[in-house]
Order: sequence, then structure tokens, then C-alpha cells
Amino acid sequence: MLWKEVQITTTLEAEEAVVNAFYEAGADGVAIQTLQDVLLIQQDPKVNFVDDALLEIDPNVSIVRGYFSEVEDTEEAVHKLITSVKMLPSCGLDPGDCEMMITEVDEEDWANSWKKFYKPTKVGKSIIIKPTWEPYEPEADEIVINIDPGMAFGTGTHETTQLCAIKLEEYIKPGDVVLDIGCGTGVLSLIAGKLHAKKVVAVDFDTLAVQIARENAELNELGDMVEIREGNLLDVIDEKADVIVANILAAAIVELSGIIRPYLKENGIFISSGIIIDRLTDVLNALEAENFKLLFVQQMGEWVGVVAQKRD
Repeated sequence: MLWKEVQITTTLEAEEAVVNAFYEAGADGVAIQTLQDVLLIQQDPKVNFVDDALLEIDPNVSIVRGYFSEVEDTEEAVHKLITSVKMLPSCGLDPGDCEMMITEVDEEDWANSWKKFYKPTKVGKSIIIKPTWEPYEPEADEIVINIDPGMAFGTGTHETTQLCAIKLEEYIKPGDVVLDIGCGTGVLSLIAGKLHAKKVVAVDFDTLAVQIARENAELNELGDMVEIREGNLLDVIDEKADVIVANILAAAIVELSGIIRPYLKENGIFISSGIIIDRLTDVLNALEAENFKLLFVQQMGEWVGVVAQKRD
């Protein structure tokens, strides 16, 4: 079976928004390639060769590829995709030039080739995020998170995920209640569960992401502890948490800052990322306006993670 591969080269800032635009246009799968992905492969001792052309990827761009089945109206889907991408500047995102290329690929090629870009990744002191198809022998003190992104975005290698994971490891205490807002494939929820949180509630508005997050929770034997709900931000939440984590766009974090306080316990911790460096001031101002105490700001590549604490 042949598929249409639609490739868009965009900015790191707009990467996730472009991924969402692909799914809204009807893509059956999305793959993301950045220079960071290639460098991770190059560091793998089992990899003997990396195409030099891949090392020439601009470190400031993300190549997003969406796949549409041949039975779909690709022309209509591409029109919808272009319309969504053109609207991103009005949302405060710079998508760049958005060069587009459309090719035909065989089903087996697209279904498996993207997996070579994901390897076991260590974040923090002891967390290993491992794709299910990769072998790994953990050290005695390591926590292994098995993840299968399926057709949804999120394998744990992205800087924003790592920024959140590092801080979850630092702040979660056994018995904590944790909320994961915009959970994607559930990586951060699984980390919270493995760190002995008492209860984790994860939320995402994307039906496919919710389905895959639930499958990943079962895969890691956390189905009873990690509950995945479909909804937007806090719409389906009624719990109070010790820790809330949100790896979403800066604009959504600003919005979340204004409504999150009732969902945090006294002195509760709010960990956020998905913040491109140019939007950091907006996020910090929003948190300070809501009387949060800023505890930590960390940059990784073009992205920033922020830790704040609720105070009276």
C-alpha cells in the first residue's frame, strides 16, 4: 500500500503545533526529525554509520512528516494543513518558511524507518526512557520506562520532556498525587508512577494520544495507578495535587497559570516546559501575577523548563 508523505520544515518553537495540525488534517501518523535525534543515534555504540547529510540538519529546525493513506483525499488534507499552519503566527508562534514536500512511500518504509531515531535515553539521575523495540540492561538503581509512541507524538527524547522528567525526579515524594496536563503518550505520567506517586491523573485532548497513553500505562504495569482522561487542560480534573506537570506550549502554560491554583495543595509544585526561550518572560510574568514563587528555570537547547510553587 502506498502512502502520501507530506514533509514540512518548521521551527522548533512551532514543532508541536505543526504536529497537531497534521493530525487535525487527518494524518494517520507523524514522524519528527531534528538534529538532536541524529546526534543521539551517532552516540549509540551499536550504530556504525550515520549519513553525513543528516548531520547537516539546521539545529534550529524540525522536520515534521505526516502520512496519509492513498484512499484519502490528500489534496483536501494538505489544504487544511496549510490553512492551519498559516494561522500559527496569530497564536504567537513563528513556524518559519514551512517548506513543503510531498512524496509517495511504501507502508513498510514509513511504519518502521522512523524508529531508528529513538534510542534508550537517560534523564536525571536514574530514569531511562526506552522504546519498546530497543534492548536495554538497566543498572541496579535505574528506573526504566518502556514507551511505544505508536502514531502519537512523544518518545521522551525531546528537550522539553527531559526538562520535566528531571524535575519530577527531584520533587515527587512517595504518596504524592500528580496531575499531568497535556500528557501526550504518557511519558511523564509513567515517570511519576515509577517514582512512587500514590495517584497520577493524566489529561490530553487528543483521542489517539489518550489511547496510546493508556496502552503505555498497561505496558509499564501502572494501569491501576495512572488514570488517563480525555479533555482540555483542567476541564476533567477535580483532584488536588501535590505536583502538576505540563509539557505544553507557552501560551497554554500562561492560560493554565491563571486557573491552576485551586488544583494545587498548599505549597504544591508546578513543573512546566514546552516554552521556547522567546516566550519565557510571558510565562514568568503570568506565574508571578498569580502569586507563584519561582523556584527554578533551566534551559536545554532552545527550550526552557520552569518550576514554581503555590503560595498564599
